[in-house]
Amino acid sequence: MKVDIFECDNVSSLIELFNVHKDEPFTYLADTQLFRLFSEIDSCRVFEAKADRETVGSIYAMKYMYDCGWIGGLLVRKEFRRKGIGRKLLEKALDWLDTPYAYAFVEPENTAAQELFKNVGFNTVYRRLNYKVQMQNLHRQQGGNETANSDPQWSELAEAVGYKERRGVVNSARYYPIKLTEEVFDDLKSKKKVLRFGDIIAIMENSYVVDLDGYDFIFNNHILNRVPLLTRNEVVEINPFYVKQSTSDLIELLRNLASKEVIIWTYEGDPVASELTVEGTLGALVFSYMET
Repeated sequence: MKVDIFECDNVSSLIELFNVHKDEPFTYLADTQLFRLFSEIDSCRVFEAKADRETVGSIYAMKYMYDCGWIGGLLVRKEFRRKGIGRKLLEKALDWLDTPYAYAFVEPENTAAQELFKNVGFNTVYRRLNYKVQMQNLHRQQGGNETANSDPQWSELAEAVGYKERRGVVNSARYYPIKLTEEVFDDLKSKKKVLRFGDIIAIMENSYVVDLDGYDFIFNNHILNRVPLLTRNEVVEINPFYVKQSTSDLIELLRNLASKEVIIWTYEGDPVASELTVEGTLGALVFSYMET
């Protein structure tokens, strides 16, 4: 059986592929909206695998901020699995990306996908944990700092709790990880996207909720400047790091943000965010290509 990988010029075949497998575990119909969206963005590519002119697999890749790449939408038609097609799709996406860092999400229960990603050269970084916080649902705690420090330092963040635990990876605009190096930190700081509040240093992003055919997505201006979309409401996303473990400082930082809704992106086992009086949601495993 000869299988070829092509850049997709008509995503309708990929949407059909997802619909055929919609009742199977780990088939995410929301990806069909991303196929449509990413096919219109120059920094993204959508690929399909074909066998005898039949679409048997899909994947998309995006060149994101700070030389980071993102891979998603991997699906192989059921009767064509375990034939190396998933590997070919991953390698095609990675070859096109050609970025120093590349990331993907894999569900903890999807052991077959984890095996595939690891065989191609990906490693597990951490499991995502996020909190959606409404300010009125937070109880003030004693001992919190009352003012923000506008001059956070890279040396402090690099040694803070949370940096090594997720190997310097942070989420920006919900889905897309970036590698937090000193150079990236300095650039974010110059754009006022780094905030020091007491013993908490947070990487921040202003993002927007977008409805795509009934599916909610969160995008930042990096995406929205490339394709115009109707936004619904603004959210503030933060990735916290802890110079010292202080729940009260985290709460005061959240109260200091002028937004009705804040999303905290962190990792399973976060010792500070887990003490908040809001419920967190465990997400997928973050996989990183060629990082140990």
